[in-house]
Amino acid sequence: MKTKSFLFGAVAAVIAAAPANAGPLDAMFGGLFDTDSAQGLEVEGVQFSNALYDGYLALSEERDDNWDLVDAEHFNHKARTAARRSSVLPDAPDDRWLRDDQKPEFADALLRMRKAFDRGGRVVAPQLAAKAQVNYDCWIEATEAGRSVQYQPSTRGAECKEAFDAAMNGLDALATFKLTDFQPYISPAPAAEEAPLASSFLVYFNFDSTVATDAGRQSLEEALSAAQGNDATTVRMVAHADRSGAIDYNQALSQRRLSVVMEAMARAGVDVGRIVPDAVGETQSLIPTEDGVREPGNRVVEIDLVQ
Repeated sequence: MKTKSFLFGAVAAVIAAAPANAGPLDAMFGGLFDTDSAQGLEVEGVQFSNALYDGYLALSEERDDNWDLVDAEHFNHKARTAARRSSVLPDAPDDRWLRDDQKPEFADALLRMRKAFDRGGRVVAPQLAAKAQVNYDCWIEATEAGRSVQYQPSTRGAECKEAFDAAMNGLDALATFKLTDFQPYISPAPAAEEAPLASSFLVYFNFDSTVATDAGRQSLEEALSAAQGNDATTVRMVAHADRSGAIDYNQALSQRRLSVVMEAMARAGVDVGRIVPDAVGETQSLIPTEDGVREPGNRVVEIDLVQ
């Protein structure tokens, strides 16, 4: 972060004065830096948020182990935000101390990633999408660190960029949704074996409606079948609305969508005592948008079967 160069000198002085057998950094600087408050949090969000939490937590711990407390705190806070199911954005080039000739490369990478996300990448390949975002942040942070005389040259930036490119290559191949024609990605079943049963489902709804889309009805039928076939699971549901319309109206709309799905579960013979429902309206968008934007990917009820 840009504050790193200003804070590093003071922190380095304290570190230099510490005995060789000093305890963990969190014990030494607990009053100055929050580097571990994300550890051990219970995450029950969508797969993309959960994967972001794991990635940013690992990145925070890696920076903490290397005595980079400013960035350890920064990534720790990102992990905490992901655990709360809130939107976590990647670092912008202007957020970091970069040379002017370095910024275009990161701006292009950020645009590429956002386009893949807009095509549904976070839905069809949440692990790859999270890997791309976390490694983008690792890459830009390592590039900034390389400018400072306090940091020794390392291969971190190249390694993170390589991981980002690998994740994006996979994401570009899968993220084929169009915002005006949101359809589910259906991977071909392996020729020699059956595909594993899904445990997560997304039921999409028409605009300003409690009527599911064709793809949403298919996903709901699959969720009902899976819930009927394993009565040992807990059925977690989170209902959303897009950001077109008033907040209170969208909250009520998401609650009505939740009721439709719960009624379908009850009619299918699923014990409602197994269901843990939540309606969040427009407050926890799966695809971040500006207020007032109609986004088909946010008109959805998430269903997760949890052992």
